Amino acid sequence: MRKLILSIVLFVALAGTTFAQKKTVEERATAATEKMEKDLALTADQKTKIYTANLDKLKAQDEMKAALGEGEKPTPEQMKPIYQKFSKTIKDILTDEQKAKMEEIKAANAAKKPAGK
Repeated sequence: MRKLILSIVLFVALAGTTFAQKKTVEERATAATEKMEKDLALTADQKTKIYTANLDKLKAQDEMKAALGEGEKPTPEQMKPIYQKFSKTIKDILTDEQKAKMEEIKAANAAKKPAGK
């Protein structure tokens, strides 16, 4: 009886992970924008522009990954133009205070990463 219950629990757990879906580009852009809104106190106009920038960046990333094929990852050098364009767009949208806050957040995140990454 225990084996049967354990088998059912294991099956349900595996089935649940199998059916988990990847978030859409729009969902990922929304999540990134909401995090930036929370961290940087964005205005409504800034939020709209940053959502568009996030959406463009994520679409470009997905297109690059699709072009490389299944299981292949783009190199940082291949991704650099996408990040540069996104960074320039964001810098044009944010105020000086928001830019300073964003740099603080980046520095804090970099300090949290293990060495060598």
